[in-house]
Amino acid sequence: MFFEFDHVSFAYGDIKALDDLSFSGERGQIIGLIGENGAGKSTAIKTIVRYLRPDEGHIFLNGQDVFRIRQEKYPVSYIPDVPVFYEELSLMEHLHFTKALFPGNPLSIGEVVDLLELREHGNKIPAALSKGTRQKLMIAIALLREYELLIADEPFSGLDPKQIANLKRLLLAQKEQNKMVILSSHLLDLAENICDRYVMIRRGSILAEGTKEELLSRADISEGASLERIYLKLVEDYV
Repeated sequence: MFFEFDHVSFAYGDIKALDDLSFSGERGQIIGLIGENGAGKSTAIKTIVRYLRPDEGHIFLNGQDVFRIRQEKYPVSYIPDVPVFYEELSLMEHLHFTKALFPGNPLSIGEVVDLLELREHGNKIPAALSKGTRQKLMIAIALLREYELLIADEPFSGLDPKQIANLKRLLLAQKEQNKMVILSSHLLDLAENICDRYVMIRRGSILAEGTKEELLSRADISEGASLERIYLKLVEDYV
């Protein structure tokens, strides 16, 4: 197994954000972390990128505990839900800085700039960029790193329909490169039909996990129901 999130629990003080949560994934898969705001998706992601250390449980990548992997060897790239920049650097300076840190990635700055239609914004600092363009810059930075696992936390936020379609194509392209993607979203219509498996989270625990077909069967509703309908039915049964 390439990735394992193994019985992980985490609490902010007395508030339990993750409660014995487990899921896994392989290379060439997109795993959708699905749930309402506050379900625990972002906390789970922050443990994977090692911003938070679990109170209980383990996270494994290629059979290694992620907290035992040296930072410079950690093959994970991250698109955060809230963009973070060096405010004094231009868009292109951000990309050149990232490329200097990760020279082994064969994707060139020119390719990623054209891919995300960022060329006209190259000399602008983050404060001069629109919300959607700032989000695309975060995506560009993530793509330029050297990684085997790409984590995208609410990546569709601030993007227009064309940009959303382009991002979906980019995420699907990761599969062709035999990389794994963890996509976190509360926008179920945008996550639908892009993920190989879905991990539905409620109150820090697994509500359901599987392919859309497996979730349809578990929810026991008509074939062709949307992912949102499946989720709402499972929540109703859970309560």
